[in-house]
Amino acid sequence: MISAALTREQRQRLVRVARGQEDGDLLIRGASVVQPATREVFEADVLIAEGRIAAFGPGYRAARVIEARGAYLAPGFIDGHVHIESSLLTPAGFARAVLPRGTTGIVAEPHELVNVVGAAGLGWMLDAGRSPGLRVWASAPSCVPASGFEQGGANIGAAEIAEMLALPGVLGLAEMMNYPGVLNADPGVWDVLEAGRRAGGFGAGRRMDGHASGVGGRDLHAYAAAGLHSDHEATTPEEARERLRAGLWLMVREGSAARNLAALLPVLREGPRRAMLVSDDVSVDELLELGHLDRLLRTCVAGGLHPADAVALVTCNPAEYWGLHDFGLVAPGYHADFVLLKSLTGFEVLETFVGGEQAQAGTTTPPLPGGGVNLGASWSAATFDVPAQWPVMQVRPDQITTGIGAPGSGDTRLVVADRYGRAGPGQAAHSTCWTSGTGLTGGTLGISVLHDAHNAAFLGGTDADIRAAGAALEALGGGVVVVAGGEVRASLPLPYAGLMTDIDPQQAAAALGQITAAAQALGCVLPYPVTTLSFLGLTVIPALKLTPRGLLDVNAWQMIDTTPTE
Repeated sequence: MISAALTREQRQRLVRVARGQEDGDLLIRGASVVQPATREVFEADVLIAEGRIAAFGPGYRAARVIEARGAYLAPGFIDGHVHIESSLLTPAGFARAVLPRGTTGIVAEPHELVNVVGAAGLGWMLDAGRSPGLRVWASAPSCVPASGFEQGGANIGAAEIAEMLALPGVLGLAEMMNYPGVLNADPGVWDVLEAGRRAGGFGAGRRMDGHASGVGGRDLHAYAAAGLHSDHEATTPEEARERLRAGLWLMVREGSAARNLAALLPVLREGPRRAMLVSDDVSVDELLELGHLDRLLRTCVAGGLHPADAVALVTCNPAEYWGLHDFGLVAPGYHADFVLLKSLTGFEVLETFVGGEQAQAGTTTPPLPGGGVNLGASWSAATFDVPAQWPVMQVRPDQITTGIGAPGSGDTRLVVADRYGRAGPGQAAHSTCWTSGTGLTGGTLGISVLHDAHNAAFLGGTDADIRAAGAALEALGGGVVVVAGGEVRASLPLPYAGLMTDIDPQQAAAALGQITAAAQALGCVLPYPVTTLSFLGLTVIPALKLTPRGLLDVNAWQMIDTTPTE
């Protein structure tokens, strides 16, 4: 749902309502207004007309009145960087999960979908986001594939990116993950940067999102000098301060696979001017169990932030960053996207409003061509040996970075296979490495959600179980499966590009819970095994990542061994 500008007549009526010359449409009476612009909370009646805030103060009248009885009225929450696909939900399902948590708008980064089905995926995401009651904006994916070491279902160049940037609701260029390409003047990467600069100009509010995992010192300054505006990869206070000093907006990430908020709270307590909270990647079960941005606000206030300062991190700050004028504050002329809260410690949501109306998520999801899983005719006889000289990928339960272990120190195999049916001469269908830290001792967890190329990944198991998990994914058209002894123990079909489902979020969370329980019954110690596994192929996150072509040393930016495994 993208906002429409007011007509001249509507704006003039808003002025008359604010002056008390006409009744408004809605009056929230007796609210405690949270105003992050002035770092205060004050008592006021809030008047709404034409979907906008008209005024606040005493003596106003409206066609409809809601008694707030002291409830806290805050701007609606905005997630400035999120991949809807990582929730495993369509935009309508995502809206049903987050609107009750006070989220009224998101800036989606649909590079997961675009990697599978091409540039049409961005248009689909915006179309699917027009009906669910949640405001869905987007950024245009800049790295499809994320690097030259990956191959998904699409390859997007500067021309396609220019077309995507012209779509209504696209706010700028999405996270530039290929930082080696930026720093080393890769022609294709710089063509993308220039396409972003030509698409209306950043002086008009366009942004170029950053993604600089592990980058510091002169390289970070060089990355910022290339025209990047933000970064959400800081994991330590030192990294966060370095990014702020370099003029980058600090996006503090707290998702299901990467949890950085606790470590960065000391920096947020210092009151940085250019910071926001984002979820990046969050699974449906965590959304329903723990919440969305409301959960992050609870953590911030418990960690010592003033409630108004915490609220600014999910309202006016992301709105300012993305050029979303007239969003993010409870102020005259601003969109009437707001939330009524029981308290400013627990941030329990009483009601969410979008455009002055009580938020109701839609249920319509347009069809999406493409996707599916095709592992090739040779899959039924595939074997999954690991080159003896390869190091071990050390998996971390709360980060998407991995460590490097000595050969022979692993305990669980990881297989990544091309799911697009393209294996041919000189191109391996799959690759295998050893991992440590997952605890999985029997059976196989298989997924078609593998950032960012979204090939198929399989953790653990015998050759027979891995083959059975692949066959199950093919039969589902994409999804998540747990196989043990050749039998499927739990599964979740993801018919939208092998990434998303349109079933009710509660049903999806229940299915994901069964998958997690099945994996943990087989020894897995990861709290969110599907989410963690989904990042073990992302080639722009240190230190080791696995692709169908082989094992990548991200720090050295080279494949460790390109010899086919079959």
